[in-house]
Order: sequence, then structure tokens, then C-alpha cells
Amino acid sequence: MYEKDKRYYTRYKIRLEGKVATEKGQVFPVEILDLSIEGARLKTDRDIPLYEGDIINLLIKWKSSIKCKAEIRWVKTERFNTEFGVKFIEMPMKDRETLTSLISEHALTNLLDTYLR
Repeated sequence: MYEKDKRYYTRYKIRLEGKVATEKGQVFPVEILDLSIEGARLKTDRDIPLYEGDIINLLIKWKSSIKCKAEIRWVKTERFNTEFGVKFIEMPMKDRETLTSLISEHALTNLLDTYLR
């Protein structure tokens, strides 16, 4: 049976660079695969032990840098990559406004591309 997506906000496929710092002091690069106002799906090719419930610091490199704390909600490890989903739990208002604006711009661009084909 089809299980309904429980997310409140739409996730947008995107390719962005980012950086994660764990509470244990590990720092590593990530690729941001999709993004919404409330969370993201990340991927790394590093062998870092990540667990559901861990809190990380995330830097999203877009037109301007966005910093936040996030909780890891799920982890999927495959051969040479680890994908994990995060929910943003703490973000400065300035960064939240920047994220909202950039996601809106991205969504509008994708919408226009769809209708102008």
C-alpha cells in the first residue's frame, strides 16, 4: 500500500555543496540532494559514523552561506556513500529568511522551466 509523505513542506531536488560538523568534532563535506524549509537529504563519500538522532551543524553553500543545527532522522549506507536526512532544529532568523527566499526563487525557476518547454 502507498504510504503518504508526512512532510509539510515540499522538497526540491537540488545540487549544492555543504559542510557538516558533528558534536564529536568530525568535519566533512556533503552534497545536498534535496532541500525544503524544514530539512534536507545529504550525501557524503566519507566513512563517518552517523546515527538517527545525532545533532549536527550544517553549512549550506548557496548564493550566500546558511548555517543551522539539524537532527539526523534517517541514515542509509551504500557501498561508498552515506545518505542521510535531516530536520532543521535551530536556525538564525537571518539564515531562515535567506533559505526561504532562495527556495522560493528555485521553485519559481523550476515552475517557469516546466511551463516554457
